[in-house]
Amino acid sequence: MCFAHAVASSGVTRRSVLAAGLALPVLSAGTAVAAEKPPFVIAGVRIFDGKRVVPCGHVVVAGGRIVAVHHGGRVPGGFEVQDFSGCTLLPGMIDGHVHHTAPARTDAPRFGVTTELDMVSDPAWHGPYREQRVSYAPTALSDLWTAGWWATVPGGWGTDSGLPIPVFKPGDDAAAFVAARRVEGSDHLKLALEDRNLANGTPIPVLSAAQTRALVAAAARSGMPAVAHATRQELARVALEAGVNGLVHLFTDADVAPDVIRTALRANAFVTPTLTLWSAFDSAENPASAAVVRDPRVAPLLSAKQRGFLETPWGFARPGVLAQALRNVLALHRAGVPITTGTDAGIPGVAHGVSLLVELELLVRAGLSPVAALRAATSTPASLWGLADRGRIRSGLRADLVLVEGDPTSDISAMRGITRVWRNGSLVNRVP
Repeated sequence: MCFAHAVASSGVTRRSVLAAGLALPVLSAGTAVAAEKPPFVIAGVRIFDGKRVVPCGHVVVAGGRIVAVHHGGRVPGGFEVQDFSGCTLLPGMIDGHVHHTAPARTDAPRFGVTTELDMVSDPAWHGPYREQRVSYAPTALSDLWTAGWWATVPGGWGTDSGLPIPVFKPGDDAAAFVAARRVEGSDHLKLALEDRNLANGTPIPVLSAAQTRALVAAAARSGMPAVAHATRQELARVALEAGVNGLVHLFTDADVAPDVIRTALRANAFVTPTLTLWSAFDSAENPASAAVVRDPRVAPLLSAKQRGFLETPWGFARPGVLAQALRNVLALHRAGVPITTGTDAGIPGVAHGVSLLVELELLVRAGLSPVAALRAATSTPASLWGLADRGRIRSGLRADLVLVEGDPTSDISAMRGITRVWRNGSLVNRVP
């Protein structure tokens, strides 16, 4: 308990906090301000601020924002005090690879995932997602950024889904294709670099290296990040050589090659390995997910929708893919390639929100420290994706906060013990 620290109080008052809240910069045009609510202090907590650990501190919240962070010292006076001594406070987490087909996004926040990056869908499905993500009003929904429809070729990956996926044909203009995605509401461009059916291994058409280069260049000119789905190293190499911002799967067909690491570093590219997906592929029993979702701290909080995804098998197993992915993650991490969390939620064996807890544990199993894994879910993706108002616990940022019983910075499985989540400074109802 840090209340007894001899450091003098900073003199922060209710009036000064309210004034600071009103004076905070507007982060984007059209930002909606939450109705004024009494400011409060989350007191006596260990703070993982997105980058480093503060042994004990206090966080003042008002108007949907963090307005003060105190490292030790006395609790600021004049506010409602919520004492959570012994717990850890973290920024709301970011899942860098999901799929949504409806505007209701309540499953993820209940497990501390307050921001999701959708990697293929029709933007028309998501409701007013752009307005929601700049609002500071209380909400039970995750904030969303979406790729919309991805870039694939006739007969390529995803075209057998029955969805009206646009295709990029030989001779098509890359700039026009990217512009059409932006008009539809896409925030980033995803390229499907998959030359086989993952279920049965049969070959399928795939974007050529020239098409990949043209699309990535067009996205860059339009200011859109470009990322690639590539589960084989050869195609990951094509994407990295074209200059993608990141890989949103990690290949599992070979050990990561030195030239691929060099190319990733030269391109300043990140990797979102989706280890949870590879765990689901590796074994029909999916033991990594089972250990988390059967935990008594987790199981009662699962919705019927989450259970439905988790209990739906793929119908095949690919033993060894998870071990390969774990080796490759560690090699990339040791080389300095940024790693970010992503689950591929919205497919069999993987569920929104809860599967990010699995992803964190798998990153640590791969060899990352708990702190490095937590950075991969908070400050690292926020920085790489330009999400300037989140991913840290810092004055002026959005009050998306996660309270955990215990210390996940030393034992990542403590993340199963989430006790409270705040979205825009308001408590999320965690009852499914």
